[in-house]
Amino acid sequence: MRYGKLEVICGPMFSGKSTEILKRAIWYTHGTGSHIMLLKPAFDVRYAENRVVNHDGIGFDALPITRMPAVPDTIKAVFIDEVQFCVDPHYHGDVIEDVRTLLHRGIDVAVSGLDLDWRGRAFPVTATLAAMADGLWKLKSRCAVCGHEAHKTFKKHRNDRTVELGQADLYEPRCNLHWHDHSEAPGRELSLDL
Repeated sequence: MRYGKLEVICGPMFSGKSTEILKRAIWYTHGTGSHIMLLKPAFDVRYAENRVVNHDGIGFDALPITRMPAVPDTIKAVFIDEVQFCVDPHYHGDVIEDVRTLLHRGIDVAVSGLDLDWRGRAFPVTATLAAMADGLWKLKSRCAVCGHEAHKTFKKHRNDRTVELGQADLYEPRCNLHWHDHSEAPGRELSLDL
């Protein structure tokens, strides 16, 4: 039996992750004629409840989930947008094990999501799936301050919440220089949890 392939698309806010997963879902459907499932966390209602929509308003119908739905054998690929939100309390179960189960069934899986939170800390779900991936695409954006390549997401209005739905009103992409200049309080040591 064929083992499925896992592709991970990650990067900061406004780097085109949802656009990329939509392109792949559309190609898989129209290019191969195969049946797919496009999933999104039910928690993410920024643009639409039952569609994956990019920041330009381009979208495709999707199933909002709080757990992995039953995936029929006719489905050849599953696409999950905003995978970093597939954690408790927004997701019931273990999305990593759910992805492994799909792969063992021979179903291809592609996920997109933020790799780092606004503090520069890895989202565990995205990081684990990236380590498992057959293909990994780390996208970049443009720094909202200087226009250089941006690999980080900057949170404009500070609070301690790691997960907070927002768009350009709350987040913007930043290069390392402009993200680091404003992400840590002066004199505060950076620590790495290894």
